[in-house]
Amino acid sequence: MKIRDLKRKHREAVVSVWPPQVLADAGATLVRPGDGVLKGVRRIAKRLSLVIEHRGREVVGRLECDEPSTLDAVEKVLRAHIDEPIQAIGDLDV
Repeated sequence: MKIRDLKRKHREAVVSVWPPQVLADAGATLVRPGDGVLKGVRRIAKRLSLVIEHRGREVVGRLECDEPSTLDAVEKVLRAHIDEPIQAIGDLDV
């Protein structure tokens, strides 16, 4: 399965986990889903914190999966693809 095809439950809805949600400072340039380059991956409990470089700035993205084994697999793939575009990473298999 491609990373971009992964889903998780959020309340009553099923949502995509890729591209990651990006958290930016107030007043910062809007980062569209899929923009930027992956610069780092950090595991925080049941989610991944992703450092993404966008237009010379680093922003933080968040990724969550329902199953811990899926999150483990995604983390392994992401760590192997540091410095690659977010958009291209979505096409990788998990």
